[in-house]
Amino acid sequence: MQKTLEELMESGDPPSFDDIMIAPTHSTVHSRSEPDTGSVLAGSINLSAPIISSPMDTVTGPKMAYAMSINGGVGILHRFLSKEEQSHMIDDMMDRYAEGNHSRYDIKIIPAIGVGSKERDRFAYLYQKHGDILSGVAIDVANGDSDYMLDMVRWVREGVGVSLPIIAGNVATGEGFLRLAEAGANAVRVGIGGGSICKTRIMTGIGVPTLASVADCYLARERSGAFKEVSIIADGGIRYPADFVKSLAAGADAIIAGRIFAGTLESPGEIITINGKKVKTYRGMASKEVQEDRRGGMRPGTCAEGVSTHIPLKGKAHYIVSEFCGGLRSAMTYVNARNLNDLRANSRFIRLTPSALDESHAFGTKQ
Repeated sequence: MQKTLEELMESGDPPSFDDIMIAPTHSTVHSRSEPDTGSVLAGSINLSAPIISSPMDTVTGPKMAYAMSINGGVGILHRFLSKEEQSHMIDDMMDRYAEGNHSRYDIKIIPAIGVGSKERDRFAYLYQKHGDILSGVAIDVANGDSDYMLDMVRWVREGVGVSLPIIAGNVATGEGFLRLAEAGANAVRVGIGGGSICKTRIMTGIGVPTLASVADCYLARERSGAFKEVSIIADGGIRYPADFVKSLAAGADAIIAGRIFAGTLESPGEIITINGKKVKTYRGMASKEVQEDRRGGMRPGTCAEGVSTHIPLKGKAHYIVSEFCGGLRSAMTYVNARNLNDLRANSRFIRLTPSALDESHAFGTKQ
């Protein structure tokens, strides 16, 4: 039985990516070149590819942020270094733009910051040096539905007025989305515990399937009527182009991904060889390894909520962006969608059985 997004959520079983599929419908879209995959993030950031590389120290430095930007997406510069070093990353991006003969209006530079007094100092330093070229700022914490996040959003908004878009998160519920939107956020990252190297759910028992969180936030936004311009960013668990499509169909304006870009040539970190294979490190920002690097070890009474691993070397990031947007355009032809609004309006969802999920993969390649 096909269901609308609202009917799917009201059924009582919050869906994850592998629980649902989108049913095709009659289409008048004749070619994959017809659909427009463009999206406006945070009210003013135009994306032809609604994909964001995650602000992780093994995913997005200046090379990745530049590559994402010139290929229609955006990369958020990670904050796990000094404010001076983060400023140098912005300078590096500017140098790359100058060498590539790009207009300054093509530049999409978004640094991440945290919360608290040191992070206020970080933002003040970055804004003083680079405020005229920043496309936005991302306030990046694990639990965005919190007083300390609301305080930080309000503090940044009071300091810069309405001129600078604020991306805040993460939250897992529609209520959390509305709280951040009311505080002044222009975009909200949605998803807790769904990342491929995140252990939050198994360490704490806390979390909601990312797809269900996105749908809950979208329905809350639609019902409120007050925050139509506040973007929803699906964050966590994106593995395939299909997950990207389902996120957008469920109400996201863009996605954030880490693993799919880890191991690319543009991701930070050295290429190393293990058992004859070229790899790069990929680690969660709540992992033991990050805590040891930043603080000399885990704080007493805390636990690691992320892991560290190695990812095979993949090539260039633009191949990933192209593949995902290719899957999106193809999906749009199946549901008679010429833009993302059509995709949301025309998508009808069906529940999958385990055998239907198995059938959905390229099972002919199984040994």
